[in-house]
Parts: sequence; C-alpha cells; structure tokens
Amino acid sequence: MTKPWTYLSLKAVFQYMDGNKRLEFNSRCPALRSAEISVPLNLQSLTLEKKKIVVNEVCYKVESTSQRVKTIHGTIKIPMVKTISDGRKHVCVENLEIYDSSVIPKCLKFIPRNLDSGDIDLERVLPFINRTNFPLTELRVNVAKNPNVNKYLGLTHTLILFVTKCAREKAARVLSVLYDRKSTNIVLENVILTSNITVVLIQNWRDKQKEIGTALTMHSFQELQTYFDELLEVSNGRIAYLNNSVLQ
Repeated sequence: MTKPWTYLSLKAVFQYMDGNKRLEFNSRCPALRSAEISVPLNLQSLTLEKKKIVVNEVCYKVESTSQRVKTIHGTIKIPMVKTISDGRKHVCVENLEIYDSSVIPKCLKFIPRNLDSGDIDLERVLPFINRTNFPLTELRVNVAKNPNVNKYLGLTHTLILFVTKCAREKAARVLSVLYDRKSTNIVLENVILTSNITVVLIQNWRDKQKEIGTALTMHSFQELQTYFDELLEVSNGRIAYLNNSVLQ
C-alpha cells in the first residue's frame, strides 16, 4: 500500500513544479492548497489584463459571466487572480506586464526583475510591487501616461520609453530624461531623434562628463544609413559611434 505524502514532501514537489501546474492544483485540490501556498511561487512571466491572464505563456481567458477562467487545458472554476493571490504575500516574476491594475488584489505584492506598466500610470502599479529586487533590470513605461519619468531613473538599470502619441509635450519629457545626469541606459522604442538633436545631446553628455558606458538605443529606424550620414556630417565624424543603433 502506497504511503501518503508528508507535508514536507509535498512542499518539496511544489518547489520544482511548473507554475501553471501549481495553480491548477491550488484550484482543484483544496486539501493541497496550504502546502502549495507555503512554497514561494516563482514565475518566468506574468501578464495581467482585464479579460485575460498569461502565466508562463499559457493564456487564461476570464469569463465574467460564469466567473470561470478558460484555458487550453479546460476550465478552472476559481478565478485565476484569486488562485495566484489566495494566501500569498508575494509572487516572484522574471517578467511582469501589468495592463490593468484593477485586477490585482490589494494584499498581493509582486517581486519582478523586469516590469512593463503598459499604458497606465506607473504610480498605479508601484503599490503592488515589492522593491526587494530594485533596481530592476528593465522598466518599460509609457511617456504619455507618466508626466515625471525622471524620478524612475533610480529604479532600474535600463529604462525603456515609448509613446502612443508623440506630441511636443511628450517629446520634451523624453529629452528631459536623456539630459538627466542619472540616465545611463535609455531605450526609445518608437521615438526617433533627429541628427541635430542627437549631436547636441552627445555634446551635452561630453561637456557634463557623462558616465562612461552611457547608452541610448533607438528602435524603428526607417533609413538608418541616411541618419548615420547626417549624424556624421553634423558632428564632423568625431563625436558619435554607431553600433547597431546604440550611441555610446
């Protein structure tokens, strides 16, 4: 006759179990719930949206009418957010994306390494973040939703900026970050600086003795060679070095 597992044995199994399997056990087996939540939950990725939750690339679609969560493996009767948060104080996540903070229980704290606040104000997200791992490896914010981006420079090694609508006011916010002495690694996702602005920025970094290793990465180049030629022409080929769109 097989002996039942001890509490410590269950904890050891949950420690190395896939995150989605753990959440399924939590929702389907109340007798195992206390052992499961006693083991820190470590996820590779977690995305929170109003109508769906993605845990380690498995998508759970929330059906508000039936209060169930549908997955590719079936239907979980307990809402997934409750399953993740029930009895836990924190959840460790390598990559955390929050597009709707209203779905997060107030008692739950996340410990991320990389954080994406989507199209919402980061101030609405930070109350749910445990700062044990700060500074973050990467922090992604929408400039249009965050009027004072500069104050987040100390929270991360790499600050990723993007805008939904690049108005003059939003462009000024981006430049304010780039001219800040505390900015060392900035990524612009869909914001392109003109060659003249770039040269002035580099000259400012040089004059202010910006820290060696400071980097600015710009994505979405449409005509990289034209930009490169203009930059060298304006700077006489002496100031900037381009390597895969990184200015160093």
